[in-house]
Amino acid sequence: MSEIAPLSLPRAARMRSPLFLWAGGLAAVVAVTGFAKTFFHPLFTGTFSAHPAVYIHGAFLFGWVAFFIAQAALVHRRRVALHRRLGWFGLALALGVVSSTLVIAVMASRRIAAGGAVGQANAELLVIILEMIVFASLVGGAVLLRRRPETHKRLMLLALIGALGPAWFRFRHYFPAIENPVLFYSLLLADSVLLLAIALDLKAGRGLHPAYLYAGGAMVAVHCIEVFGFPTAAFQFVADRVAGPLI
Repeated sequence: MSEIAPLSLPRAARMRSPLFLWAGGLAAVVAVTGFAKTFFHPLFTGTFSAHPAVYIHGAFLFGWVAFFIAQAALVHRRRVALHRRLGWFGLALALGVVSSTLVIAVMASRRIAAGGAVGQANAELLVIILEMIVFASLVGGAVLLRRRPETHKRLMLLALIGALGPAWFRFRHYFPAIENPVLFYSLLLADSVLLLAIALDLKAGRGLHPAYLYAGGAMVAVHCIEVFGFPTAAFQFVADRVAGPLI
């Protein structure tokens, strides 16, 4: 007899949908491919040099992807008790992702501002701040709703989708001919994973889950504001007042 009888598990865990394992695998491929030219190849050839904070930031981000895969695999194997115990480690990882991302963003923005493009520096830092607010909100919501597995796992998937934005955007190094790479990679391609998750739920007869509708809709709305609002005076006004004091 197993340590945890299958009938004692939530219905969602007994179903053991492979969606979240596949999503984790896709995230790993996207992350490695996206950063291959700008990070991994220079790193392995000895031509990459950066502030130590960059390495820490990378460790947190790739650690988050690995954590998602491990947690999905544990549920898939019905190791729910261990999955729950490791959840607090995931919270620590998420805090590391947020803090290290903001540190790197401030450093990069200060370099841009030092070159004279203060407005651009403020606007780009505001984008990162918005992204981290979304990421932290999704992970925080997942932690608070951890006793509701159908909602919890979807919020975690949304956090993973949001975290992959920078990796998707670096695909422009493989396909430089694509016009408006921010729109194509950071919005259309990155958020298409959410549409795929929704389609799979609908195909399985589960309907549109509120987490996808409300939290996912809010995430996409923020991405639209970043992409379409970035060149506007209103976005710059907010950026100068929110991000400006940090630079």
